[in-house]
Amino acid sequence: MIFGIDIKAATGFQRSGIGNYVFNLVENLNVIDNQNQYYLLNPKENSKNPFHLNKNFRIRNRYSLLNFINRFDVVHGPDFKIPLANAKKKVVNIHDLASFVNDGFMSKDFAELTKKKVLTSIKKADRILTISNAIKDQLESEYPETKGKITNIYLGVDKNIQHISDIEKRESTRKKYNLPESFILFVGNLESRKNILTLLKAFSKLIQESGFNHQLVLVGKPGFGFELIKKYIDENNSFNKIKLIGWVDEGDLYTIYSLAELFVFPTFYEGFGLPIIEAMKCKLPVLLSDIPTNHEIAQNAAHYFKTSDEENLAEQILKLLNDSQRKDELIEKGYERSLFFNWRKTATETLSVYENL
Repeated sequence: MIFGIDIKAATGFQRSGIGNYVFNLVENLNVIDNQNQYYLLNPKENSKNPFHLNKNFRIRNRYSLLNFINRFDVVHGPDFKIPLANAKKKVVNIHDLASFVNDGFMSKDFAELTKKKVLTSIKKADRILTISNAIKDQLESEYPETKGKITNIYLGVDKNIQHISDIEKRESTRKKYNLPESFILFVGNLESRKNILTLLKAFSKLIQESGFNHQLVLVGKPGFGFELIKKYIDENNSFNKIKLIGWVDEGDLYTIYSLAELFVFPTFYEGFGLPIIEAMKCKLPVLLSDIPTNHEIAQNAAHYFKTSDEENLAEQILKLLNDSQRKDELIEKGYERSLFFNWRKTATETLSVYENL
C-alpha cells in the first residue's frame, strides 16, 4: 500500500506539541513497517529533514503534481488539515477543539481559521484520529455525524526519557540555566490556555504569606497571551523567584524534570498533555488542574486542584511539598502510569487504521 503523511509540523525549529507527535509517529512507523511505501509530504524539499529513513520512506514536496497523478491508498493530515492529494481514503487528526471553546485561548482570526479547517476535515475524512477520549467525546457531542468514524490513539513518551541521576549532568544543566536548588516546574507553551496566571498568582501568594523558599521555573515558548504573563512577572517578581528559561532541547529538558521537586500543569483545556507523562517518567510528582483530559491521562497517579482557584492551588502546592509520603506515592504511581504510553504503540495503532480503511 502507498501512504502519504503531511510532515510540515515536524520540520520546524524548536519542535513541540503536534510537531513532536508527527516526528515520533514517522520515526516509529519507520521501525515497524518495511513493507508499505510512504511519502512524507513537506512544503519545501530543502527544509530540515529530522528523520533517519528506510528505503520505503521518501520525502516529497507537498505541492508536487505527483501527489495528484499517482494515487495514494491513504493520505494522513496529522495537524487538523487533510493535505491536497489524490487518495482513496483520508485520515485526519483533531487534537482538540480549543478553537471552538476559545475562551481567550487564541486570537479570533486564528480561531476562525482553525474552525474552518476542522469542519472541512471532518466532512472529508474517512477516519478521524483523536488523542484522548475526552476530545473524542466532545467531538461526537458537537458533531454527531462523526460517530463511528473516530478512533482514539494516545500519544507516547520518548523511550529514552528517564530520571537523570548523573551528578555531572545535573550540575552542568543547573549551571547552564542558572537553576535554583529547590524549584517548582511548569513545561509547555507560555500561553493563556495553560492558565499560567493562576499559577503565578498562587506562587506569589506563597511567597508573600508563608516564607516560601522554592522558586518557580517556566519552560516553553511564548504563545498567545504571553504579554500578560510577562507583565505579571515583571510587576510581581520583586523576590526574583520566577525564572523564564524559554524552550530547551530534550536532553536538557529531561534533566530539568529530574532536578525539580514538583511539576504543576494548571491548564484550562488540553487535548492530551504530554508534559504530564514526561514528568512522571522522570519520577517527578505532578499537580494538575481538575479537567477531564488530565484525569483521563493521569488517573490516580496525580494530585489535583480546583482549576481557576489560585488559593486552592497554593494550598495544594504547600501540602504536597510538606508531605514526603504523598510525594513518594505519586512518584511511584506516576512512573508506572507513564509506562502505559509509548510511541511504538501509537505507530502500531495508526498503521492498523491505514491498513484497515
